[in-house]
Amino acid sequence: MKRTGPVIIPDAAKQATDDQDKSIKPEQTVAQVKEKMKAMDLKILDQTMRIDNGRLDIPVFFSTCGHDAKAVIGTQKQMGKGATPTQAEASAIMELVERFSFFSFYQNPAHTRLATCAQIGDQAIAFEQIARSVHDDSEDLAVARKLFDTLPLRWTGAFSLTREREVLVPIDWFYAINAFNGPSAGNCVAEALCQGICEVVERHVSSIVSRERLAVPVINPNSSADRLVREMLGKYNRAGIKVVLSDFTLEMGIPTVGVLAHDPETFPQRSEIVWTAGTTPSPEKALSRALSEVAQLAGDFNTGSNYVASGLPKFSSLKEADYVIGAPGPIALSTLPDISNDNIRIEVESCVQALAERDFEVITVDTMHPELAIPAFYTIIPGAHFRERAAGTSVAMFVAKLTVQQFPVDQAIGRLLDMDRQLPGKYFVQFYLGNCHLELGDPEQALTHFSRAIDLSPHAQDAASIYSYMGVCHKDLGNYQAALEVLAKGEALDAERTDIYNLMGFCHFKRKEHEAAIKCFEQVIKLDPSSAIDYANIASNYRDMGKTDEAIRYYRLALELDPSIDFARDNLERLSGQAN
Repeated sequence: MKRTGPVIIPDAAKQATDDQDKSIKPEQTVAQVKEKMKAMDLKILDQTMRIDNGRLDIPVFFSTCGHDAKAVIGTQKQMGKGATPTQAEASAIMELVERFSFFSFYQNPAHTRLATCAQIGDQAIAFEQIARSVHDDSEDLAVARKLFDTLPLRWTGAFSLTREREVLVPIDWFYAINAFNGPSAGNCVAEALCQGICEVVERHVSSIVSRERLAVPVINPNSSADRLVREMLGKYNRAGIKVVLSDFTLEMGIPTVGVLAHDPETFPQRSEIVWTAGTTPSPEKALSRALSEVAQLAGDFNTGSNYVASGLPKFSSLKEADYVIGAPGPIALSTLPDISNDNIRIEVESCVQALAERDFEVITVDTMHPELAIPAFYTIIPGAHFRERAAGTSVAMFVAKLTVQQFPVDQAIGRLLDMDRQLPGKYFVQFYLGNCHLELGDPEQALTHFSRAIDLSPHAQDAASIYSYMGVCHKDLGNYQAALEVLAKGEALDAERTDIYNLMGFCHFKRKEHEAAIKCFEQVIKLDPSSAIDYANIASNYRDMGKTDEAIRYYRLALELDPSIDFARDNLERLSGQAN
């Protein structure tokens, strides 16, 4: 297990402030990181490239993974943003650094010790923070604590910036909750920590604003004094793109600015409504970050591209966004808190202090890759919200989830049945029992547990998941119509689940309802443009409809995204021969 000493944060004077506040200039970042990667035996970076088409003239970059990085991260590319090309390229390459560093750390068993909380003892993070991490203050907490104490988890060394002491944390527990929200990398320790803390705060306030549909104050765009921010706002204006700025700070003491943008001329045919946010110690830089993020997601508002929603949901119409657009205001940007400082170390301390005053503890895991030697951390703030996480979570729910992940199926079933005796009537226990029986190849028994879970009135978001798994069971049994019926119930609860649309597409395909299948797979791609398999699925439907040219086009699109889809390549070769 990797232990950590105190996290020492040296002074970090800002040397680059035109775009984002950094300790060195972005062109130095790019040069230094590329040089370090070249010196490694591993192939981390393939190339960086600018990908925007210039309509907005706000640069967006890709960094594409080398084969070793792709094997670790599981994705092919990262995106980077900035008001200037050099900052956008630096952003893309540092995104690769933070993800490669984090996943290399997380996947290395030498960094963790598998043990129960009881075995870890007094060095473990307080159970109160475990409960807070899932917002659990229920009457079940006493029983849930006993269940948690006996669950083997992967513990690693961390440092509480709030309490200034070492602590052991179950990293797989927090990954199950936060996934890769919280990893960060920077030119120096202070820069990396500041970015990680601000990212978690950004996700927290964004989740609250969107879940509760808060009409937070609108900000007057003319109140910005930052030169590059005003230039970016001018670029949006000249392109005819409507922008609404919002104060997302929510009394957190760290400024967050939301930006909602759409193009009246190209929406909805060739663009989407983009909604995102930025958090930094400076309100001006928070706005700068959010404006460049919009450009990163929007595809210049004229390419027909679709972005994957993360911190904030997508609006499909302006009517859905009424509570944002019609919020009170405008207020001046200068009314937001400003805790910026010329020394990034002081900004980190101010962020930690602001969160401490609101009873949030900041805990960080040092994930720096030993060969890269670029500062990288995984920041954990128990109690922070994430939109992607279901509401109504609990300690017992995550114990059940991790039980299924940690134990062989037969042992997991035994532990879940014991949990059902101690905490009867919990829908998530029935859900995970259904998962186990599905893994055992018994969809009929799995359906029984999923049906019980639905009868126990789960939260709507979890109910959508249960209906999705019921659809899998019916699909496996060959009952495609029954699968479509339960999947439609899931879609009605959550219209952003790619798994539901993928399953519906498969069932329609098996019923030879090819046009309906294509519509389902197109919906997946709209939600996740990187889903290569769904381009291939569309192609297969066109193939069976006798539309060879369309099938060839979609197989090629699929293989451009993922060359490893063998059936797509085989079909493409055969169809191309027929066409020739």
